[in-house]
Amino acid sequence: MEITLKIGSLLSLSAIAYQDFKERKVSLYLFILALFFVSFLFYGYSNALEYFASTSINLFLVLLIIAILLAYSWYKLKQPLFDVFGLGDALFFLVLAYGFPPTTFAVLFVSSMLFALLLFLLLKPKLSNKTVPLAGLQAIFLILVFSLNWMFHLINLYQ
Repeated sequence: MEITLKIGSLLSLSAIAYQDFKERKVSLYLFILALFFVSFLFYGYSNALEYFASTSINLFLVLLIIAILLAYSWYKLKQPLFDVFGLGDALFFLVLAYGFPPTTFAVLFVSSMLFALLLFLLLKPKLSNKTVPLAGLQAIFLILVFSLNWMFHLINLYQ
């Protein structure tokens, strides 16, 4: 069962990255699939109480981040939130929130944002569309983290 969840995670994350780079929009069902696979992986390494406590903390952090983005887009940029931040990006934040305990979530969230920033700056001259495919870049980061961790058993992502 675990191998199925791992393969499903990699495939759904790959599809998110592909669609986000190709079309700058991702089908909702891909986020649902990714959410299903990563959340069941996490749930398999924890008990129900730990899982629900962890995801509650992570969801609070995601809501806080989105509230800060909302305030910044309204007051500083004078634009609606979804003109500066895609719905798919918010949905990917939920995938991360349901997939890991709070410490791992925080580290992966920040690391994936830095990865996305650096990779976008490198790829920007080659991209025809100059918007940031944030969900796609974060999906690539998560694919790398999962793959390296599963191949080399670097750390336990679920502690």
